[in-house]
Amino acid sequence: STFRNVSSMAAVPSPSPSLIGSDDGQAQADGKETHCPRCRSQFTTYFRRHHCRNCGGLVCDDCSRNRTRIPRDLSLGNVRVCDDCFKTIGDHHAAGAEEDLVLSQQLIDRLRGELAQKHSQIEAFKKVMLELEAEASSDPSCLDEYTRDPQNDQFSFNLLQEKVQSSWGRVTKSLEAQGSRKAELEERQSAALTRRTDLAAKEEELTSKRQELDSELAEVSRLEARRDELFREEGDLQQAVTNERRKVRELEMSRKEQQEMEAERMGLHSSWGSRARGSNEPAAFTISTGREEHRRSRLEGCKRSCTVS
Repeated sequence: STFRNVSSMAAVPSPSPSLIGSDDGQAQADGKETHCPRCRSQFTTYFRRHHCRNCGGLVCDDCSRNRTRIPRDLSLGNVRVCDDCFKTIGDHHAAGAEEDLVLSQQLIDRLRGELAQKHSQIEAFKKVMLELEAEASSDPSCLDEYTRDPQNDQFSFNLLQEKVQSSWGRVTKSLEAQGSRKAELEERQSAALTRRTDLAAKEEELTSKRQELDSELAEVSRLEARRDELFREEGDLQQAVTNERRKVRELEMSRKEQQEMEAERMGLHSSWGSRARGSNEPAAFTISTGREEHRRSRLEGCKRSCTVS
């Protein structure tokens, strides 16, 4: 990243064609130079000519003692450059390093923020896991201990994750068993509802029959009341008939007695008249007490009353 913006370095001299595929004419021209163009030192057999690998200029050894990586081809490694190019490249390297430091600091700050956010999320997840564990086991002791000492090793994320997974595995199995039990209870409830519907229909039928029986019972009660009333009327009529028969018998007996008394009076009168005309001797006669005649008259009255009834 140090050389990220080196391509924009306009102040760095472009390489000379003499270094990169330079033609023979340029090489011959540089070979004719007897002095260094920069320090004017004379070239000799031991003080030889050199070229800057960045700008391609002719330099002596004194003017090109520095080695560095040139922006145009970093793969070359540290190569000979002239003092001017070295200073220019160094300035740009310094500027790139400062920029890299700024970017690195920004990256560090960003990473620190993300780490803090990640840490907060992990702590929140740990608290959630402990709450789930407390809810699953009905034991909030771990959550209370975490609240007092959240940095304890036993509350590491991995350990809590394994513990919560184990606990919620048991809870899941329990929920599956409860689901099966729920399905069974729903089936039983459905059967019970069906049976209740049948019983309700039977109850309605029995209620209808009871209403019919109540109506019939009311009719029977009414008929019984009417029967009792007729029985009373019959008794009253029989009593009235008995009274009337008694009155009739009494009247017949009274009339019979009158007739018998009238007949007796008529008989006595006839017998006294016959004696007076026939002789002077007294005539024999019978005096009746009337008991036998009264008994016969009563029997005749009973017969007549029975005939009338």
